[in-house]
Parts: sequence; structure tokens; C-alpha cells
Amino acid sequence: MKTLLIILWGVLLFVFTCASDSGFWVAGTFPTFHWSTTPDFHELTNMDLMPTFGYIIRKIGHFSGFAVLAAFFYRQNKSIKKSIMYSVFYAIFTEFIQLYFGRDGRLYDVVIDTAGILFGMTLITMAYRRKIRRKMSDSVL
Repeated sequence: MKTLLIILWGVLLFVFTCASDSGFWVAGTFPTFHWSTTPDFHELTNMDLMPTFGYIIRKIGHFSGFAVLAAFFYRQNKSIKKSIMYSVFYAIFTEFIQLYFGRDGRLYDVVIDTAGILFGMTLITMAYRRKIRRKMSDSVL
């Protein structure tokens, strides 16, 4: 079941990152995909930051989506390092593969994804430490 959650979440992230129109979910339409055999790899380094509401919402989606993916990886393997590594690898993969779907993958999105991954792992670490402290204080009493 844990592996299934990772696969389903990975597919969901893939659909959102590779669909021709990332706003399909707002419009209530089915996502479409267009394969490109000639991706423009220069797009990865484009720094087209746009502080619009929709843009910020998409970046929050990147951040939170990869935080959840990392949490699912952690739930499966109980390793912070492996969870970070697998999640960052998938973030890099999705940005790279977007170029083949006519989308504009960006390295700064990998940074945003990684920030979400690290945030998620920090929350898990804090929760784990809190749980241990609670157990220790309960055993002392």
C-alpha cells in the first residue's frame, strides 16, 4: 500500500507537470499531452519569475507536492536521506521530461521542489523527536 501511494502521487505530479495546459484542473478539463522530439534544453536555465497569483499558486503546488512525495518515501523506507534523494531525483526528472512535452522545465523549480522536500523532512524529524521526548518523559514518570 505504501508503494502504491508513492506511485499514485508520482503519477499525479507527472500529470500536473507534463500536461499541455497546467491549468486543466482549474478549467475542469481532462489533461492532454503533446510529445516533442526536439526539446529546448536552454529552457531549463530560463529565469522567467512572474509574481502573479496563478504563478505563486503553481509554485506552492511544487513545494507542497514534493513535500508530500518525500513524506510518502519516508513512510515506506524510514530513511530521511533516501527520501530526500529519491524525491530530489524525481523533481529533476519531472523538470527534464517536461521539455519533451512542450512544457518549460526550469531548474529553479527543482530548487522550489527541493525546498518543499526539505521542509517536509524537517517536519517529520521534528515530529519524530517530539514523539521520542514524549516517550522518554512518560517512562520517567
